[in-house]
Amino acid sequence: MGYAGITFLLFAAYLPLLWIVIRLGMAKQFGYKIAPFALSIFLLGVWVVGFISRTMLVGALEHLIYAGALSILAVIIFEIIRGKARFLGRFRKRNQLSGIIIIILIVIVGGNSLLGINKTMASARYFENMVTYDSTNLPFIIMDEVNEIDRNIRLVTKEFAISKAEQNKAAFGSNAELMEANVIHVNDSIYWCMIYAPKTSAQFWTPRQFNHAWGLILVEVNNPNAEPVVIQFPKGDFNYADGLWRNHNVVLKNYRRDQGAKYWRSYPAWTGTEWVYVVTRTTRDVYGAWYSDGIDVLNIKTGELITHYTADELALTPDYIMQIYSEDLIEQKWIWNWGSKRDTTVEGNIRFFTGFPYYSSDRIGFYGDGVEDIRYVKYQNSTLAFFATHPYDSSETLAGIGVMTKSDVTYYDLRNRGYISAETASKLAEGQLTAPNEGNYIVQMPVPYTINTSIGYRLAWFIPIYWQSGTIQRLSHVCVIDALDSSYVAIAEAEGLSGSQVVKEARLLFKSFYTSEIIEDQYEIAQIDAVGSYVENGDSVFVFQLNDSRTIRCSQDYLNDTHWNHVVLADIGNDIRYTFTEDDNGIFWATEFFVLT
Repeated sequence: MGYAGITFLLFAAYLPLLWIVIRLGMAKQFGYKIAPFALSIFLLGVWVVGFISRTMLVGALEHLIYAGALSILAVIIFEIIRGKARFLGRFRKRNQLSGIIIIILIVIVGGNSLLGINKTMASARYFENMVTYDSTNLPFIIMDEVNEIDRNIRLVTKEFAISKAEQNKAAFGSNAELMEANVIHVNDSIYWCMIYAPKTSAQFWTPRQFNHAWGLILVEVNNPNAEPVVIQFPKGDFNYADGLWRNHNVVLKNYRRDQGAKYWRSYPAWTGTEWVYVVTRTTRDVYGAWYSDGIDVLNIKTGELITHYTADELALTPDYIMQIYSEDLIEQKWIWNWGSKRDTTVEGNIRFFTGFPYYSSDRIGFYGDGVEDIRYVKYQNSTLAFFATHPYDSSETLAGIGVMTKSDVTYYDLRNRGYISAETASKLAEGQLTAPNEGNYIVQMPVPYTINTSIGYRLAWFIPIYWQSGTIQRLSHVCVIDALDSSYVAIAEAEGLSGSQVVKEARLLFKSFYTSEIIEDQYEIAQIDAVGSYVENGDSVFVFQLNDSRTIRCSQDYLNDTHWNHVVLADIGNDIRYTFTEDDNGIFWATEFFVLT
């Protein structure tokens, strides 16, 4: 269905309103001479609504239903007021007619409410089917702390990045305006990417300024002291992006190509040889569940499609496609609905109502209320997203941590561990400092890592603290807090240090608190030389020949679901980290198993 078809549907939805215009003209009342003018305005309004709806086709049919019902209701009310509704003449009493109107309203409001509940339930179930639960292990277990933490932790917020970009936008001229800011993956690092284009007023009044971006400013998320990278584009080389004026908005461009999908998050990406534009596609099934409809890779000059990845191919997308789902989809349609509906005390884990009891420890809940809740981090040479949750009745307690890769979602259920939440850790970190003479301290983006100490693995929150005055922001401190025993707090000042240096100083100070002579947990690291398998008692057993001259076997009798998932995916050439036990026959069985690369 094209734009003309949608406009026709919207016109049909408002068609009953024409009756009012015609009746006014026939009765020669209420300014009937302006009826043709009113009709023209009406048709123009329908066209405008249709144009706007181009970007939200998934709601067009619902719009038709609701707008149509309200239009009919408006006609009925109009005829009642004029007292000439012949087709309603059989109703002798106005209260009978009022009852009919009330019923129509109840149907509209009630139908919309039931439809909304069904969408929420369907989306919650959809996400529930994506999740694998792990109540045994901890997330983000770090072996190489220097590379995994010191050089990778995110230290630049969106506001911080925009502040630095605004200080460097003079390269694009005085009329440059920030269009959008996204996290992207460039040359094995994560950057904030700000797109600058002419102001709308400049585009409108200045010749040859229509529909193109002037350039990008990149700010590395792990290095707050690094100079931003300024990239300028010759005129005509970057014509399509979100927010570009008129028809060169990439969302509208894609709408014309495929009107069956909704486009939320889109961002530029560097393939290694050229800049492209990545668009996340989102749609709904017939039951109202929101889900991914794949990824579009577009030409930034023409807006035309280069490559499309279906929802089944997302795990195969190249590294430069960092975000495969829109954050609106992840947060609003999946995690929020799932967190409010999931309940371990009911069959199927999804509860119809959000209450009964609303404040139950079995409810997962969702931590936070904004984009800060979904964060993209580097871990084991790949980029992934994570989110933290806490129970509805205890915002101080960590319920769990979800880790989303391109191929799966793992939720680490930590409700019974006694860990503090990210919210609590942030408050504790801010409380370590006295208020500055000017400006104020803000705490954002706490990140959990499980690090190896002399008393074993400890889950810790790494928390950047920023000094802010007006629109100016800079990294002030990095704080590390033990998630189990919050009395262990390490804080390092960032003044004069690079991002990796201040993180390292805070990390080493934190580890120095644990001076017990108990040795650190030991893992074996090796590469797979050969893979075999056989079936024993109906269960699969994998056999791995490793380059450390050891042969280990993997069975679900020794491994939990998380480790077993790594076993199934392991192949020749993979680096693995494992622990093992030896049985009475001298056979080594893996007790933990992780694929590293």
